[in-house]
Amino acid sequence: MILSRFFSTFAPAFLLAGVFSGCVAFAELPPGIAAPKGADAPPPAQFVPVPVKPKQHPQLDTEKADRELREIVAAQNTIFAEAEAAGANFDRDSFRSKLQQLTHRYDKLLRMNPNYVPGCVAYGLLLDKIGMSREGAAFMYKANELDDKIPVVKNQLGNFCAEEGRPLEAYIFYNAAIALAPQEPLYYHQLGTLLAEARDIFLKEQPEMWSRSTIDQAMQAAFLQATELTPGDWRYAYRYGLSFYDLQTGEWEAALQFWEVFETKLKPGIEQQVCRIHQAKALGQLRRLKDAQIKLDTVTADELLTQKMSAVLEIDALRKKGVADQSEPAKEEKAEPQKTAPTIDKPDEAPKETASTREKEES
Repeated sequence: MILSRFFSTFAPAFLLAGVFSGCVAFAELPPGIAAPKGADAPPPAQFVPVPVKPKQHPQLDTEKADRELREIVAAQNTIFAEAEAAGANFDRDSFRSKLQQLTHRYDKLLRMNPNYVPGCVAYGLLLDKIGMSREGAAFMYKANELDDKIPVVKNQLGNFCAEEGRPLEAYIFYNAAIALAPQEPLYYHQLGTLLAEARDIFLKEQPEMWSRSTIDQAMQAAFLQATELTPGDWRYAYRYGLSFYDLQTGEWEAALQFWEVFETKLKPGIEQQVCRIHQAKALGQLRRLKDAQIKLDTVTADELLTQKMSAVLEIDALRKKGVADQSEPAKEEKAEPQKTAPTIDKPDEAPKETASTREKEES
């Protein structure tokens, strides 16, 4: 579901074309797994499939395997860092050759240590990153069989199931990842995205468990949790803001309040203007057409012209429908009454003499 932008541009061109065919150690994908029924709350980790009879695995020389894996991962990080730094000078053939050598090293490591969980996980992550998601998932399934308490493995299997059109299984894996690592915002984000994108499948496949309102509630709660766990990361907060558009029942007042507060946390310029476009859309839904237009008038960045025009067309469509404008009346500033300065007695001045004081003195 989430792939690196760097590799999404070229990985399919040569990796999926079979460049690595025969280079990756054989690993089978398990058969499809049915999601549990009748679970009102997100299923805990024990719902995730595990072997009925745990296998007895031979002891590994983990010290030697760990040392080899560290060297492989260090080489892997160098390869990707150099490729990203190359920019326009990126050499596809050289990069492909280095990746092939890397996969051979992983294959050798796992042939020597077939039940080495860290190796399965690292190899699975690499294969998924370069576009070989099925091969990567096979190693993740194997790692999950060997050790079912690794949250990143659950998350990767959730991604794979989601991409394969099996959202009910993805739901199980994401919740298992959350149960194992409840402070990791990414897993909540993945769960919220799954519920938003596969809503119709959940409603069709499990109507006894899900309704539109429960899906919307769970979806937005997941995005909100990711936001609260990362108060300094605007990306999670932005996705939470977008979740208001996914709701069946309009919560436009809450959406407006969110975008107004969110704007104050961003840099002036394009970032804040994006928030004003969303504020205008929420105001349009609230039938506050004039207020929406005022917000749009402050959006001046050329980069946002398309988004701005989309919002303008939405407002114009409401006007053409004859929607009555419910904008708040402009607040008139009342002139403050002039205040007279209070009289302050100065200690160095004697009080003025009056007739009454003279009479008292003479008497």
